[in-house]
Amino acid sequence: MSRPLVGFHDGCALHGALATAAAIEGVTPLVHSTPGCALRGAFATAGAQGFRGAPIHLSPISSTNLAEKHIVFGGASRLREQIKNTLSVLPRGLLVVITGCPTEMIGDDVPAMVREAVTQGESVIDVGAAGFLGSAHGGYERVLAALAARVDELRLPAAPAAPGLVNIFGVVPRYDETWASDLDEISRLLAAVGLVANPIFGPGGGLSCLAALPKAVASLVLSPWGLAPAEALKAKAGVPIVAVEGLPVGADAVQDLLRRLAAATSLIDDAAVERLLISERRFEDFALDETLLALSRLGRRRVAIAGNSVIAGPIARFLVTNLGWDARALALTDEPTGDSGLSAFAGRVISTADGAAVKAAIRDAEPDFLIAGARYGALAGELAIPFAPIADLGGRAALSGGFTGARGAARLLAALTAAQTPVVETKRAAARA
Repeated sequence: MSRPLVGFHDGCALHGALATAAAIEGVTPLVHSTPGCALRGAFATAGAQGFRGAPIHLSPISSTNLAEKHIVFGGASRLREQIKNTLSVLPRGLLVVITGCPTEMIGDDVPAMVREAVTQGESVIDVGAAGFLGSAHGGYERVLAALAARVDELRLPAAPAAPGLVNIFGVVPRYDETWASDLDEISRLLAAVGLVANPIFGPGGGLSCLAALPKAVASLVLSPWGLAPAEALKAKAGVPIVAVEGLPVGADAVQDLLRRLAAATSLIDDAAVERLLISERRFEDFALDETLLALSRLGRRRVAIAGNSVIAGPIARFLVTNLGWDARALALTDEPTGDSGLSAFAGRVISTADGAAVKAAIRDAEPDFLIAGARYGALAGELAIPFAPIADLGGRAALSGGFTGARGAARLLAALTAAQTPVVETKRAAARA
């Protein structure tokens, strides 16, 4: 029932919901759907859309494995059984029941089964994430919005007091490939000015981070996908929303982010901000100096960029502002809703998860440099232009490949100077060989 992965940048909503729940330490996803949905979702998550195939540790995944009889007569009793089975064999934590297309279509009363478990003292929540409801990024949005709206109902470990806590929303685990590295760098930047990051995912996240969501002084929203959970917390606990247009790539973007947080929280010391910005600018200037010769050989480029909304726009702004490049086309491959803060690139932005449409937009723009996922290397070879891959790079990108801050800008500069024009052999050339 889910959208085919080949040619697309995203899986379905169930895939994103599964990746999101699995990336929170202490959370166990339970897929209420057919075996194919659960298995394919697990592989898509572990392989980050099935293209990279990198072995990534996931939390245990449970499934009701619905058969034809459940589709005909209903699967609610099967869900009740699987909730009990899962809780009996897995460590106590939070169980997130994620519904797939079949259960959404047959109308199983999933909330009733979850309420039954909750009345028995269990910590369980349900999230509707059928594939036809949207993309993997939409699945992330659904899970976090549900957790934020119902956090007070969950039996979670008490959150330690952390003055200056800032929630981080909008970076999607594994589907935004450099997610772990970027969350870590944002946490470092916030700590440098006296704030405490609440990343939810990765080694700095977990159930206590979920419990702390309403206690934050602000919710930092880095992409349109983080807005729904931030709005839920604002309605529930009055947590202010600070929205920026993607990851802060480079020192100028870091300055903008910190100034917005300072205005919303009144907790940031101006002197601490200035010290951090001086350090960031020195690091960025050093990186520019070190790559100056190679960049001068590249000259002013007409660049096309394809990537998720959390990174495509920020990279474009950095290249235009700092290098004077001309951003001819931006393809937002996660299809964000609402404003992505790219009005400066009006007429040059498309939003599509269809790989063929992305390729067509790149060709039409006639760029002489391409920044995109590794899957577009063949297109760069066809166009005979230099190519800098920023995604589809395997698990190492999550650990050390982020583009946040001056260090992220340095990684981008290194990727630009290392760019090569891929060689694509034609069938005739292959036949001659």
